Amino acid sequence: MKPIHAVFALFLLLVLAGCAASPVGSYQSTAVSNSILNSELALAARSYEGIDRNPVVIIHGFLGARLADPAGPVWGNFSTATFSDANLKALGLPMEIGKPLAALVSPSVPAGILDDAEIRFAGFTFRQPGYGLAVDRLVKAGYVDGSRPLPRGRKHPNLFSFAYDWRRDLPESAAKLHEFLLEKRRYLQELYEAEYGVRDYDVQFDLVAHSMGGLLARYYLMYGDQDLPHDPEKLPELDWRGCLMVDKLLVVGTPNDGYLDTFRELVEGLVLVPGAPRLPSGILATFPSYYQMLPGASGGTVAFELSGGAGLAAYDLFNPNAWLQNKWGLGDPANDRYWKLVIPDAESKTPEERRLIARDHLIKCLVRAWQFRRALSVPSAPPENCLLYLFAGDAVDTAAVIRVGADGRLLETEYSAGDGKVLVSSARFDSKTREIKMPPFSRSPIEWRAVYHIGAAHMGFFASDAFWKNARYNLLMQPTPEQRVRYKLNE
Repeated sequence: MKPIHAVFALFLLLVLAGCAASPVGSYQSTAVSNSILNSELALAARSYEGIDRNPVVIIHGFLGARLADPAGPVWGNFSTATFSDANLKALGLPMEIGKPLAALVSPSVPAGILDDAEIRFAGFTFRQPGYGLAVDRLVKAGYVDGSRPLPRGRKHPNLFSFAYDWRRDLPESAAKLHEFLLEKRRYLQELYEAEYGVRDYDVQFDLVAHSMGGLLARYYLMYGDQDLPHDPEKLPELDWRGCLMVDKLLVVGTPNDGYLDTFRELVEGLVLVPGAPRLPSGILATFPSYYQMLPGASGGTVAFELSGGAGLAAYDLFNPNAWLQNKWGLGDPANDRYWKLVIPDAESKTPEERRLIARDHLIKCLVRAWQFRRALSVPSAPPENCLLYLFAGDAVDTAAVIRVGADGRLLETEYSAGDGKVLVSSARFDSKTREIKMPPFSRSPIEWRAVYHIGAAHMGFFASDAFWKNARYNLLMQPTPEQRVRYKLNE
């Protein structure tokens, strides 16, 4: 064999050997693994139990808690009964002129986080995974779920789920989160005193907040249990008071600048699974939280054709006139049959009176939503010891533009990168304008400690090993600046 051929053959042999060789100890292997292996430190972190392990609170997203009223379940297991007038009445929120949103109370209340859902349609029964998957993965990582029996050898729980009414105003839910954290703090302080002899320990929480839950959690960190001011032009005092009890917030698939499907569902209703009946917009549009997730500049665009072929322009979805003129949601008189279910003493009122009540509710929800979103858009860095991590999906086509016809009907949709519900640009809160300016850096009012892009659908984050590899490290092993000093980790 000629020398040059021998050299080439040797090179080819080495390349082929590199392709087939075990990645262990190899410089050449290009193998990719999705498995999770634990280092010695990771195993120690998983098994550690003590007052220095922050308890974790899971905060679910939209639709993510069971609802029940005195007559029984309202939301959580789904069948044709879910769409009966009796259940729709229990699911909707009441509407009345002269009452603020906080005073419009439904008899149905949260009845626990939606761990999974039983769905029964057309003779078929199947289960849809919910937040039970997140709980299970955190338990596997070493946390002890407070809703389950205490495992052998464990002294106390350190994992809790905050179930809130996902239909209601988010600042209202943030105040309930504050009460929840105070309750768990007192509970753990009693356990710590009994077990470790430490009195009034300064318990700090780590939050894992999914989807709309991330908006709730961000508001809580920035404003605590403060309500929005009565004057919609004003904002609450931004003092990051929620960070007094929170060390870390993992924001997962959150529409920080809204998402486009909120608009479509408020107009056309919501289909939970293919083939199921549609939840009517006349009921969904009574939920204040829906409006608080309407798309802003980086959350998607609802566009209409300018006259004379001058191009497209975007609707301001926080302007009630857009809804009333196009007969969308509560601006659509065809929803009167559903308004009869949720307006107190509805049968004694004329259709015109019910229309005015719905109009009033629409305006209240939009004004409140715009004030809420402005509060979350204020640029401000969190305190040094309050760390914000973002997990955003960027591998699924996600609604980015909806075109509207001259008659107000929704036409074709354009798509961009996201998790199927939330655009990655909204999760990162990239820009406050629809015009991209150079240089094209990510422009966000939120100062993230780190941003992780995950190839997962909206509920797929909790099934993703890529998500859990990073989430576990940040929760179990990443110290805050204060912890670095306390435990002399820089020495």
